[in-house]
Amino acid sequence: MFLRLSAHRKSVDIIDYLSSTHSAPLILPGQAIQEFWNNQLQVVYTIAANLRKKFNELKDEIQKIDPTFGDYASQFGDLLDRFSTDYGYVYDEATVRRTLAFLEMLRSRATLPYARRLRFHEIAAHRKRTKTPPGFRDDGDGDFFIWVDFLTGLQFAQAEQRTFAKAVLVTDDRKIDWSRSGMAHPILVAEVKALVGVPFEIWNIEKLADEITNAAT
Repeated sequence: MFLRLSAHRKSVDIIDYLSSTHSAPLILPGQAIQEFWNNQLQVVYTIAANLRKKFNELKDEIQKIDPTFGDYASQFGDLLDRFSTDYGYVYDEATVRRTLAFLEMLRSRATLPYARRLRFHEIAAHRKRTKTPPGFRDDGDGDFFIWVDFLTGLQFAQAEQRTFAKAVLVTDDRKIDWSRSGMAHPILVAEVKALVGVPFEIWNIEKLADEITNAAT
C-alpha cells in the first residue's frame, strides 16, 4: 500500500496534510511495516530498476512481432499497457522517492504499536477457525496482527488522552474479511466501538485523497 499511496496523483497533498495539518493520532501497525520491509522494500531497492529495464525491452520486442501473427502484437501491447497502469508504480523512480519520504514522515509523526505475538497466537487460530475477520481469507496471520496492532495503537492514543471522533483504517485490500463495497465488516466496527467507543471506517487510498481535498477547501 505504501507504494500505491506514493504513486497516487495526490501523494504530495496527502503527505503534506498528514505531516502538517492532521491533528488526530496516526497509527502505523507494526505488522504493516514489517511486511513492507520484508517484501515490498526489496522491490524499492533491488528490483525496481531491473524490472523497468526488462519491461521496456519487452515492449520494444513486441513492436517487432511479424504481422503474420495477426493481432497478437496488439494484444500483448494492450496487456503490457494494463500492467503499467496497474503496477507501474513498482519501478517508477519518483514513486520510490515519495515512498521513502512518506515513510520518513510516518517515522516522525506516527505511533508504531507492535502487540506481543505469543499473547494473541491462540486467538488468531480461533478466529480463523470461526471465520472471524480480519484474515480468515489468508493463509497466514498477517492481517489479524495488523488489526491487533491497530487496536493497540487506538488504546495507546486514548491512554495518552488524544482525542479522535472516529477510527479509520486506510487499505486497498478488498477482501470481504475487511470490507464490502466500501463498508467495513460489522464485526470490526463492533470491536472498535466496544474497545474505544468511536465509529470505525475503512477507506481506500482514493477515499483518503478525496477526504483530504475536502478538508482543505
